[in-house]
Amino acid sequence: MKIPVILLVILTFCGCSLDANAKEDTTFKILTYNVQNLMDDKLDGTEYEEYKPSASWNTDAYYQRLKKVAQVLSYRDIGLCDVLVLQEVENATVVEDLLRRHLARKGYIWFATAREKGGAISTALISRQKPERVLVHQVPSARPVIEAVFATEEGYVSVFAVHAKSQIGDPGETEALRLEMARTVTGAAGKDNDHLIVVCGDFNEDPDAFTQGSGNQTALIQTTSSEARPFMATGSFGITGMQEEVFADAWYSPFLDEENHFTLAGSCYFSGQWHRYDQFLGNGMLFDRKGWEYGSCKVIAPSFCSNADQTPLGWRVESKSGVSDHYPVLLTLVKTL
Repeated sequence: MKIPVILLVILTFCGCSLDANAKEDTTFKILTYNVQNLMDDKLDGTEYEEYKPSASWNTDAYYQRLKKVAQVLSYRDIGLCDVLVLQEVENATVVEDLLRRHLARKGYIWFATAREKGGAISTALISRQKPERVLVHQVPSARPVIEAVFATEEGYVSVFAVHAKSQIGDPGETEALRLEMARTVTGAAGKDNDHLIVVCGDFNEDPDAFTQGSGNQTALIQTTSSEARPFMATGSFGITGMQEEVFADAWYSPFLDEENHFTLAGSCYFSGQWHRYDQFLGNGMLFDRKGWEYGSCKVIAPSFCSNADQTPLGWRVESKSGVSDHYPVLLTLVKTL
């Protein structure tokens, strides 16, 4: 089921000058960032227990948290983006507060949010340009996917914002839900095959999940695997790091490209291990030498978001310290010369 949705933040809420034209139009930049439970100060009934209004979690604490997240999104190594994709925001009110208090002055005025019925957290897509259309694709028993289509001078760009099921729970059951997300995106993306398509967000799965797993089907499968074709036929994303191998049903994965030199082993760190959960997948139009082309992909690790060992400084609600247990990841598209 597809639900069209678009929301506008009124600029007069901001009460500040607008810095909307500072970004060069030679790039199209997309950032994905799991902000780790960015909750508001209201009692809605779906929030996690520790975020119910109390002496420790209140309006002041909420505003401090918004400011810290905004500092990350405004970090110098990120600059101005065209699209921000966030995971684990509570609701549309949180996004509106984030923009009104901090980001609208930078031109971020359009946004959409979506969450699973009864869920505690939403996925958000924020942009500086009004999308031509925005759809929410429902995923059975899992978080919905937001699709936004942008009409640019260099052609259409379709961005799919995802937050796949986590690894918590029975491995077979959680993988089945990640596969449902992949099937939903693949089906929707097939209708935009003349667009440059970027699927981004927290996939809760590493690009090499199949080779590191038990042999069962995974939502991500490298095209070099002998299981790639049957898995792709039944919903998996076929992924490759070889630019010349990206074709109609195979997606480019920057994390698999040996030409990319990431300074960190992943974007998040759990149980003593790095993971590359926060990903971008792109279709063949990244390399067709027309319009927008792939430029770079980077994990952004500001020092104020990092522990001494360069792992992410996770948010701790009890002490109101830290930022997020994920780092943001930035994709830059460049204009064809």
